[in-house]
Amino acid sequence: MPTFSVRPASDADFPAAVALRAANEPDRIISAQGMAVWMGSLPERAALGTWLVEDSGEPVGWAMAMRAWTQPDDGIGSVDVVVAPGRQRRGVGTALAEQVRGHCDRLGLHTVRATSLDIPSARAMAARHGFRGTHASTTSTVDPRTVVPDPVPADVRLVPFAALDDARPLYELDLEVSQDVPGDESFESMTLQDWSARFWRSPLVDDECSMVAYVDDELAALTMLRVDRPTGRAHNNLTGVRRAHRGRGLARLLKTHSLHRAAELGATIAATENDETNAPMLAVNTALGYRPSSRRVEWERGPRDA
Repeated sequence: MPTFSVRPASDADFPAAVALRAANEPDRIISAQGMAVWMGSLPERAALGTWLVEDSGEPVGWAMAMRAWTQPDDGIGSVDVVVAPGRQRRGVGTALAEQVRGHCDRLGLHTVRATSLDIPSARAMAARHGFRGTHASTTSTVDPRTVVPDPVPADVRLVPFAALDDARPLYELDLEVSQDVPGDESFESMTLQDWSARFWRSPLVDDECSMVAYVDDELAALTMLRVDRPTGRAHNNLTGVRRAHRGRGLARLLKTHSLHRAAELGATIAATENDETNAPMLAVNTALGYRPSSRRVEWERGPRDA
């Protein structure tokens, strides 16, 4: 007989949710500040729902479900279910999954997506609830202090986000290069206001370490890096190059300077995630000294899986 209780979560539960998520995702930067920005920047159309499971006052599980608001199809959603280590197979995950499924049904979602570490417990839970694997990504890490910045060509200019005063060119470049990132995620419905709330002057993007490259004064490439200075950890968000400027090493150039700057600010480890089919970026990361640390799976439950 379960002794725990499930209830809707609130902002006051951020510390508990952060601790639960951090225990399950050691390769990611998870903080109360970052979580507050991430949730606070969600537009109303996302229709976010969150839940917390407590056992005798102790948080043992957390979950969220929402509409995938960055793409035009309102019938696609994303979910996340987290169970405290050592509390698996005691009904916590099942109880949260029921709340998540009910929320998705109320939103009229026909397709639901999730991600998890590629571990037996996550695979078993995905299978129990009708999810199938669609993509996989590799998380790799490097000590940024070992990365030497490449020489900057004469026709290239590197500029940190902190020196820029207009978010729109970055927003437009981000949406353009993201179209070529492998996976099912789409950003067609993300507005400039949406993007700015999450990535412009935000703790999710370090303004000193995130940079753009201009080629003959044309904005050609960007890299976005998050740095959690208290813990010395960094995490890549996106590195992308406009098609017309690919093939000349701009992605590597940006990453070397970005990581070097992160090391100057105290970062001792930097992580990045790449789809396993993204051979060009995986090659860049390998050359810079990144080494695989974990594998993640993207899951999907569609009409034919229900």
